[in-house]
Amino acid sequence: MKLTPEHFELFKSECQKRLEQLGLKSWNIYYQFKPLKDCFGRAEWNYLGRVATIICATDYPKPFDDLETEIKRTALHECLEIFLGTLTDLAVDRSFCRAEFDKEVHTVIRVLEKVL
Repeated sequence: MKLTPEHFELFKSECQKRLEQLGLKSWNIYYQFKPLKDCFGRAEWNYLGRVATIICATDYPKPFDDLETEIKRTALHECLEIFLGTLTDLAVDRSFCRAEFDKEVHTVIRVLEKVL
């Protein structure tokens, strides 16, 4: 199923809303609309530089009854990837620091307390 530029605008708008909710205001976020294999979206980030690219696929592999909901779900998923990116990066860092990891866990908890 081909997505249109209007679908991409919905995707970006939903991402911006979710990034705001998650407190990721200090990040420089870029968006791309391009073909992806086997996924609807992808997030790439550098947490030290607080830079991320969120990619929306130009094609979804199958039709959906409610494409708008699926686009919003994909946007949320990619934003959560960035939100948890610091934890992900710390967890695989060879110089793992438990105190830094615990600090980031509590950052996530504080955001979830506000949102939930």
